[in-house]
Amino acid sequence: MSAASDVWFPRLAERAQAGPSELSAVLALAASGGDLVDFSGGFPDPALFDTRLLAETASKVIETRPEVALQYASNTGLPGLREALRQDVARTQAVTPAEDELIVTSGGVDAMTLISKAMLNVGDAVLVEAPSYLGAFSVFRTHEGRCLSMRNDEHGLVPDSVLDVLEDARMGASRPKFVYVIPDFQNPSGLRLSEDRRERLVEICRQHGLLILEDVAYRDLAYDGSYLRSIYEIGPDVTVQIGTFSKTFTPGTRMGWACGPATVIDAMAQAKTNTDQCAGALGQCILESLLREGHYTQALPRLREAYATRAGALMSAFDAGLRDTATWTVPEGGFFTWLDIPGVDTRRLAEVAVENGLAFVPGAPFFADRTTSSNLRMSFSRTPTDQMAEGVERLVRSIEAVRA
Repeated sequence: MSAASDVWFPRLAERAQAGPSELSAVLALAASGGDLVDFSGGFPDPALFDTRLLAETASKVIETRPEVALQYASNTGLPGLREALRQDVARTQAVTPAEDELIVTSGGVDAMTLISKAMLNVGDAVLVEAPSYLGAFSVFRTHEGRCLSMRNDEHGLVPDSVLDVLEDARMGASRPKFVYVIPDFQNPSGLRLSEDRRERLVEICRQHGLLILEDVAYRDLAYDGSYLRSIYEIGPDVTVQIGTFSKTFTPGTRMGWACGPATVIDAMAQAKTNTDQCAGALGQCILESLLREGHYTQALPRLREAYATRAGALMSAFDAGLRDTATWTVPEGGFFTWLDIPGVDTRRLAEVAVENGLAFVPGAPFFADRTTSSNLRMSFSRTPTDQMAEGVERLVRSIEAVRA
């Protein structure tokens, strides 16, 4: 039945009448299967899940703590996990959030939803990178926020572009509320923001009363195991850091956190009572056990090595097949590389590529204000290394077909 003839469609909220989001299309493509070399979704490789350890840990917490693991939890999270997370934040950062400065969330997107509920009134501005995570745009817009683009260059976010966007927001009668940034192995560019730029961003936002929403989804996945000072570490008074274990633990457990000023965290906790009420207690108990027993940090070197190997294989395939056709970022961590193919609309290219058995995400949805783009994102996190060269060959054929 078409939307026009469906009696219920006109009664849907306006936000629901827009149809499937760009993110929905990505997830559908990633799940399509078949003879497809898939560089679409930013999914961890399930072969890297320690299923035996997870099964043993789940069994243990159910047998020993059923009244906790199988029950509702507090809207801020189980006390034991919150303490373990406070210590995990301090593992790589010279700052430890206070007890009232951290909340357990149902993954990173839940944290974005809670901050949006807590901070955004109709028409308020959210400053975003260009490009940035397309799922974040959807969350902010669903909560009536306006996404205004800052400026990125080949090294990532240009902090002083915040000043230009602030002026644009004021001229458009929008009240800027926060800046959303992914400083570590950014989605989609794969770039890592320098400490100098992090410091400058904090300086500007502190001066102008802006909150920084720092998304650290990929922070633990530097291939060499290194860490830069986080934005939260540099400016905890103006930063809410949000993290997820979907990339390093399992996405199926939907575990994440947010830490920052107590007033904001409390408002997020109140908002959570009107969404899913609490993060799942079973997942919280499993994660707490893995953190306290050291299993989480012990697993990180294996994850980093696996994703570094995939990245290296893809970069080699690019060098062999795309050198005269495109440019790309060389990631030092995370899941993504960002390509530019001059003169090619990658939305059209994506359609042709699927016909050739190749999936990636065109670049336009990663910009808050762009309808076409010569960029595309490729996620290599669960693509077998022996498919990299074939995937690039299919990309080359698709580019040739579009240009023909």
